[in-house]
Amino acid sequence: MTRALTWAAPAAAALLLLSACDGGGPDPDANSGTATSGTTTSTGAPSETDAVTETGDATADAGPELNTPVPATGSTERTWPEEIETVSAGDREFTLFGVHRLDDSRAVVTGRISGSTSDTAAAQWFEPGYLHTRGGYEFSRVAVVGGDGARNLPVRDEDDRCLCSLSTKVYQELGDEGEAPAWAVVSLPADEDTVDVEVADVGTIEDVPVTDLPQAQSVPFGWDEILTVDQVTREAGVVTARTTMVNAGDFRPSYALSQHQFSFPDLEGQHCFQGLAAYGPVTPTGRMAKDDDCNRGSMVDVGEQITLEVEVADPGGERLVILPDAGLPITTAAEGSGAEGAPESLRDYAARTEQAGATVEDGEELTVSLDTSVLFDFDKAELTSKADEAIAVAAETLRAQDSRAIVIAGHTDGQGDDARNEELSEQRARAVAEALEGELGSGWDITVEWHGSSQPVAEETGPEEQVEAAQARNRRVEITVP
Repeated sequence: MTRALTWAAPAAAALLLLSACDGGGPDPDANSGTATSGTTTSTGAPSETDAVTETGDATADAGPELNTPVPATGSTERTWPEEIETVSAGDREFTLFGVHRLDDSRAVVTGRISGSTSDTAAAQWFEPGYLHTRGGYEFSRVAVVGGDGARNLPVRDEDDRCLCSLSTKVYQELGDEGEAPAWAVVSLPADEDTVDVEVADVGTIEDVPVTDLPQAQSVPFGWDEILTVDQVTREAGVVTARTTMVNAGDFRPSYALSQHQFSFPDLEGQHCFQGLAAYGPVTPTGRMAKDDDCNRGSMVDVGEQITLEVEVADPGGERLVILPDAGLPITTAAEGSGAEGAPESLRDYAARTEQAGATVEDGEELTVSLDTSVLFDFDKAELTSKADEAIAVAAETLRAQDSRAIVIAGHTDGQGDDARNEELSEQRARAVAEALEGELGSGWDITVEWHGSSQPVAEETGPEEQVEAAQARNRRVEITVP
């Protein structure tokens, strides 16, 4: 049962086209590099012979025929970007390529994951507590720490999907020799120029410079492919990317291109190759557009290539950065002008930071989620000495807002008796309200709510490690600014 009490406090108080994958088949991540593929050189400039070469039935004017496998016409060697440092835990490794500034509030972390089959399985690279049981995996086990000590986390939409590289699972055919590129867009204030990169349960890379995005048009894709973005056009709210995919490996992957779909409710039933992302303004971000004529075939054989077109909603703005779902950023000029596309294909991603057990999510509304393991002892509602810093972070965040009305809600995980969970969530919410009242001063309206275990934010299912991480997310006291 949910109850609420109004507390009248006497103390005041880039456009991105992102491919998604369903759980039905493997779809790996790819990295930005300088490899050549298709008909494009490593610098992104077409070769002199491209303008007069026919591919299949296509003429030079029309370009290569879409959705038709043909022999690869360029290099089939995948080239990785320059490495900064590698961290590892057991057989699991992460190699950092860079932290690259996207705009004044966000950056993209780029790297490569590698290890044995089990260690490179995409489920191993989720931010703890964010496993999506509906299908689709993500590289989000990363945080960027700035000079103030705050952990800048991957940005997420209202469905908890991160703006990051996606895949389903490692190719079993690779055995213990798998490696795949990865990227994640994180919050990062404009004044941060050197950061530490934390990869949960793997390691930390210190003193990483924040740099501009390197130029790249052809990148490693998946575990054995090369992706080239040959042309990008913007018209009537749609971004269309002409791409070339080359199989640079020694086997034909078992997944089908049609399996790149990540259960976005507004695009249910879309089963196309939509393996790109293009970042423009901070918000909104363009996602895959409806396209009944898209490619639904399988990956090509070794030494072959296929030309595909990908359509996504245009988020508007002038600058465009392409982010493959399984690769590193691609920078290329676009023809035409940007105009905001279909609302059902646009997503807003909230900035997220964590410090001292207080996670701040600044999206359509401001939310501060306080970790109860920091605030309270097990099954208790008295604030511990460790709670002071988390309360201080919350108060500082709230004071920076225009509104002076907040809602404080207590939540528990799904363990234990319902009546006890409701009682505990009420007691903890009231304890936080009293502490904030003292920090904020007069002039604030505070509403206290308690929900027990009735409003989880994570599914408490799966292997033990995933269940424990989900339960930790669900045990919280949330402060929102309506």
